[in-house]
Amino acid sequence: MKYFTLLLVQLLAFSLWANIQSEPVPYERQDSDHIKEIMKAWDSNKGEYLYESIAAIVMKQQQPERPQGVNQTSFELLQMMDEQRIGRLDRIAAVELENERNTSRGDQFYWEEWRAYVQSTKCDMSNGKSHGDPHMLTYDGESYDFQNAGDYLLTASEDNSFYVQTQQYRISSSIALNGGVMMNINGDLVEFRSADKKEGERMIHINGEEIQNEQSDLVLAQGGVINYKKGRHIVKWPTGEQMIISQRKFKQNTLFDLQVNVPSCRDDYYGLLGNNDRQKNDLVAYDLETGEAIDYQRTANSNDDLFGANRRAPEVLSRLESELFFITRRFGAVHQLDSTTSLFPNRMTDIPDSVRYPTELLTLAQLEDDQVEEGLRKAREAGVAEEDLYGAVYDYGHLGLEPIAYNDEYKAPKRSTKYKEPAIEKKEVNGNNNKTQPQIRIRPSIFIGTGVRVTPPRQHRPSTSPRPSTRSGSAPRTAPSPRGGR
Repeated sequence: MKYFTLLLVQLLAFSLWANIQSEPVPYERQDSDHIKEIMKAWDSNKGEYLYESIAAIVMKQQQPERPQGVNQTSFELLQMMDEQRIGRLDRIAAVELENERNTSRGDQFYWEEWRAYVQSTKCDMSNGKSHGDPHMLTYDGESYDFQNAGDYLLTASEDNSFYVQTQQYRISSSIALNGGVMMNINGDLVEFRSADKKEGERMIHINGEEIQNEQSDLVLAQGGVINYKKGRHIVKWPTGEQMIISQRKFKQNTLFDLQVNVPSCRDDYYGLLGNNDRQKNDLVAYDLETGEAIDYQRTANSNDDLFGANRRAPEVLSRLESELFFITRRFGAVHQLDSTTSLFPNRMTDIPDSVRYPTELLTLAQLEDDQVEEGLRKAREAGVAEEDLYGAVYDYGHLGLEPIAYNDEYKAPKRSTKYKEPAIEKKEVNGNNNKTQPQIRIRPSIFIGTGVRVTPPRQHRPSTSPRPSTRSGSAPRTAPSPRGGR
């Protein structure tokens, strides 16, 4: 029976992807022996893989097979490379780009995308969050509460190779939690679900397969990596995005806390975490009939409005309730998924409004003064950042959830400062040729992809309204080009 259930789950998962094809790019692959030689000279084992991996990312094709011992993404490998060598590669690619422009009739070019990808590895990272019950922080620093239940699009890149859905389940009439996470990692479908370990359930599923050993590093066929460290899983995309997933249990409930990092030099994102355009204008909805943007002008709250006596003032309550109503109903509808767009095997899409929306829009006004003071004290003792204090006090007062710090924990690999080119054909004094270091084996290594790169199609964007565009004064954007903004 268990085998039959597993087979059924796999069939359902793959049926979602059966007719998905990689969208062709409007340029042909280009090659440079010079760039390949430089990468191989940098590292004879990783260099050729890196060269082919970048080409696959630019062409949106299947990733090459990893050599044993390579347990980083291609983005991380470039982050490890010395800046002089990166500069040299970029100069060569710039010459190649000019040659491509002179011989191509198109207006999009392979080497242009290649250079944009390589240069993005030198960018800082923007941080977004979905934590607690849950509280959101967009990449541009805008915070809000989102108490809806159901399946929602948390964040995605325009080409959907980076794609994250969350499933929020209700634990009371007014509170919801992140109970599941579904990701497309450049073609590998990865799910984190709340699991009952006593019943033998597993938390992580990759392409429909249960992962038995969850406390280990996982190497994905399409270039992604999932690292396990101190009770957290760090999910890494070959395109540079990362997400820290941690699970908390309290009072018979389970929730996932999510911290997402994306390259700060890219603004080709959409979803509940915004577009990363460095402007606090992420909360935009659309009229379902006209498609016109509906902006909600938020008013900054003082400390007294949030934590002090003024939190019960009628004008403050009215303003906060109006804001939360806009977020749950209008803004939430933009990113709400239905039965054709949700990737979860057990979808929460056809649920009544009485379940989807909170019956009461909670603030700190419902808490006593001593509850707020104790929550603030505990949050500060735990090292909670100022921008997360409201959420920590809210969670402690309404749920009894102990505060924890959600500081940005992104760490880029250490970049080499050595530029000297190693000899490609170096021989040992004793006559043994090309000795290599022992290879690092990751257990388990996951190579169970579908064999072709799969990306959620355009309809896997929320179909209830036009694509969100939070650029000031702009109309809703059309479906993105295959370039994905890189």
